[in-house]
Amino acid sequence: MRTPIPAGSLAMARCLIMDERAGDPMNDQGTRGSAEGFSVFAVDANWPESRQVTGHGHNRATGDIHVYLWFGSPYFDPQVEHVTVFSASSGNAEAGEALERAFETYYHPGEEPPASLPASEPVTITTDGKPMTFELWRNISDRCWVARGCVDNTEVVLSGSEIEPSELRLVRVSDLTSFSNPFAPLG
Repeated sequence: MRTPIPAGSLAMARCLIMDERAGDPMNDQGTRGSAEGFSVFAVDANWPESRQVTGHGHNRATGDIHVYLWFGSPYFDPQVEHVTVFSASSGNAEAGEALERAFETYYHPGEEPPASLPASEPVTITTDGKPMTFELWRNISDRCWVARGCVDNTEVVLSGSEIEPSELRLVRVSDLTSFSNPFAPLG
């Protein structure tokens, strides 16, 4: 059973569910805040497994916004087919940190990461029905990968395993209530 995300806890989703408090990044009239053009991206509705919000943040001082979504096992099993989608407002420092975290899972535990990133290759991922080029890093010893791209004013970092990134179809989402929230209070 999915636990809906309470609307009051979605200050992070200023473009997802309108928060009625004046002065929030997006008010009830849909007026954008300082993260102009920010969107949250998700794997399309055909994804057969769990869809979860696993993290978010909003910095009122800078207007930076980010959202982490998980698609895969409801128990966060990285050994089965899964995709993590990170969306951040353009220029958000959290995007670089998300890329670093994605590379931590890209290498095997106990494996020393290289001093610099391996060479990336381009990959085309359908985003809002259009082909978009992302940078792709593959771990040749397993089926883990990391991809990074920019869609309008949103930086997107993807990581996954057991699925080809070129097979993904990303869409903008404006409502996260269909996603479970493993961090929501029970009751």
